[in-house]
Amino acid sequence: MSFSISIIGKPEAVKRKLAEHSANLSDQSKAEFDAARPALEILLEQNVNNGVVLLNASGHAALRDGVKIFGNCTVELKVLGEIAE
Repeated sequence: MSFSISIIGKPEAVKRKLAEHSANLSDQSKAEFDAARPALEILLEQNVNNGVVLLNASGHAALRDGVKIFGNCTVELKVLGEIAE
């Protein structure tokens, strides 16, 4: 199973989108995403007053008889800058 997400926005808005994404997943993909989500949120919380960020995250795991035998997660978090108003 696997998950992949790409979101651009202010950190609080990105966190809301992570919750929405979780609600739309099921089974093993949801389990994998929900395991990574707290770490993603902690990283987003470190970006205070930095404006807009880009978050790309993906993960994949393989199970054998219900036991994880392989897993990986890749995360990219970039500050893109302030929004002009």
